[in-house]
Amino acid sequence: MAASSVDKNERNFLQLHRLVLASTRVLRAKFDSFVPPGKTLQQWLKEPDQAIGLKKAEISKAQLSLIKRSPNTEQFDITLLISLLRHVCYTSKTDKNNPLWDEQDNKKISDENDVADIVRIRNLRNKVSTCFIYYLRVSHTTC
Repeated sequence: MAASSVDKNERNFLQLHRLVLASTRVLRAKFDSFVPPGKTLQQWLKEPDQAIGLKKAEISKAQLSLIKRSPNTEQFDITLLISLLRHVCYTSKTDKNNPLWDEQDNKKISDENDVADIVRIRNLRNKVSTCFIYYLRVSHTTC
């Protein structure tokens, strides 16, 4: 009986993990839609509004290096994409100051807009990551 419970938990975790992976593709497509046709990613990020947002984005030196040397967003992970969407793409006063960016509980998000969807994905990814670490600890200690 315990084995089937573990199998069910593993299946549930894998389904959530696949959802997070699929959401990375969605976020990448959303970010890419902001880059104007005829401009490279690097050209667009050098424009004044985007350059200011890039400086405000909480990204590591390694992530910044990746941005500068990448011809596209294929190597960007979900964390980097969310940060870029928040600080570089959604820069209007309304979007920038949207309290949803700080919400960590998806049950409290009733809005149906891009910012709400991005925050939901971020929160789900954070929850799945935390569950995975917990699962590894529990599995390791019970073996």
